[in-house]
Amino acid sequence: MKKQKYYWFTNKLLKHGSIVYDWITVKVGSGREVRFWTDNWSPVGNIQNFLAPVSANQMGIPSTATLHDLFIRDRWNIRPARSVRQVQMVRKNKQKKTPHYSQMFCGDPAAGSSSSAPGSSIPEIVPESQSQPPPVPPSGAPPPPAAPQAVPDPVAPGYIHPELRVPPTAPFARYTVEDLLAQPGRAGLPVLDPDRPEGTRWFGVDNSVATSVSDIIKGYFSEAHPNWKKTPHHVRNTWFKIYHWSIGVHEDVKREFTAKAKKRLLDTVGNWKEDWIYKGYKDGQPAELTKDVYDGLIRYWELPSSIAISNSCSASRNTKDEHGNGPMLHCTGQKPHARVRLEMAKETGQLPSLKELYERTHKTKAGVFVDPRSEQIYNDVVARIEDRQTQLTQQSPDGIPVVLSTQEVDQIYEEVVPKKKGRTLGIGSVNDVPRATSSYGQRRADEVTELRSELHSTRTQLASTQTELESTRQSFQARMGGVEGFLEVISSGNPQWEELLADMRRRNPVPEPSRTQQQEEELQRRSEDLYRETIHRPGPT
Repeated sequence: MKKQKYYWFTNKLLKHGSIVYDWITVKVGSGREVRFWTDNWSPVGNIQNFLAPVSANQMGIPSTATLHDLFIRDRWNIRPARSVRQVQMVRKNKQKKTPHYSQMFCGDPAAGSSSSAPGSSIPEIVPESQSQPPPVPPSGAPPPPAAPQAVPDPVAPGYIHPELRVPPTAPFARYTVEDLLAQPGRAGLPVLDPDRPEGTRWFGVDNSVATSVSDIIKGYFSEAHPNWKKTPHHVRNTWFKIYHWSIGVHEDVKREFTAKAKKRLLDTVGNWKEDWIYKGYKDGQPAELTKDVYDGLIRYWELPSSIAISNSCSASRNTKDEHGNGPMLHCTGQKPHARVRLEMAKETGQLPSLKELYERTHKTKAGVFVDPRSEQIYNDVVARIEDRQTQLTQQSPDGIPVVLSTQEVDQIYEEVVPKKKGRTLGIGSVNDVPRATSSYGQRRADEVTELRSELHSTRTQLASTQTELESTRQSFQARMGGVEGFLEVISSGNPQWEELLADMRRRNPVPEPSRTQQQEEELQRRSEDLYRETIHRPGPT
């Protein structure tokens, strides 16, 4: 019995929840549709009793159940439906646990839809066809009454299914990330790879990656969630599913995407807020947002707590240090520092040091640093490098001037330049991109050396094993040749024995591997020696 997903029946329940709760239609093996009431007073009887008896304390079908799980011992086993009171209690509890975000930001509890579907607690799986028909009620039984003409409850636009926690209208709502990665037609799409082979992209290097993250956020901004913490998980998952990459770097992509999406969400919402402040309500409304979502964001921005957080962040960004220096500037625009370093490596044929990268990203075309603080940091790094090279030159026995490697210069840069929130200033996302770090080449070289060593060891072991097998095979063939020679002597003159020996050779041929002339002569000699030894060996006394 093949397993099947339950989504097809869930969709029907969402549309006709108030109707299907009272009766269930089952298509039996003959193709005839039989309708059963879920209440015991039905003339046909309860569907539970018709299919198979189950424990009375089991109510409903698990959301993860499949048709295979319900087909037990050649019979369909469906648990009894919950009562109306039980359904109402479940709905009430779910509404308390998972309030809709439209309730949080729009301020109207009635505007938000329930997080529980009408009829979501009744059996979610009913087979359309069955390999073996279940028992059919007696032919004399009265026909079931007609279905009640109840009007289905309307489904709100922002409805979230209680199990999937994803709106039915969400892009890729019915697919997992693995399903999307396995879809055909993805060969021509841009590929994300942290090692950035030719034709691939990665976070912190290519602006198109960050831009696409912003476009994804704007394209599916269905609720008023101003930051990552207030963004529902189903929205985060939908943004993530729209992406595509190599399945081998799934976890790396998920981590980097989350970090990038957090920042881009704040930037996007911040830009919308500035447009609202400076352009006004009408001219500042983004084209990507509906009026309800836009109003919800404005209500959030006007909260006293939101205003306090905004003022605190603004003050933090404009804070100056004890020397009167403000935030560090650079002259690369929107181009990531990691991309600048890789472009410099492509120009010169080798990866530049962090000192050279810092000079490129913090000097104008006129060769002037963008601010005094940037110049001071650069001078400190240069002084430390010169001191280190002078020290090593003095320690050198031949007195030849020592020039530090790129990796050694980068290490000094990391030691001298101050850090903010654990990140070294002045190099942007370089340390987040493996290929843009100076240690990347050394790690790759070490990996290649280790792989070559393992390959050499494997080849040596294989050659030794082959030698042992060849020696064992030759010894075995030499012994078998001697035994066959002995059998030929015994069977000589006896036609019956000769026929048995020939038949044995035909039935059990020994494949002869290709051997050199010297190996053939050695095998023949050992066979003859074993034969003579067997013939002339004295018998037991």
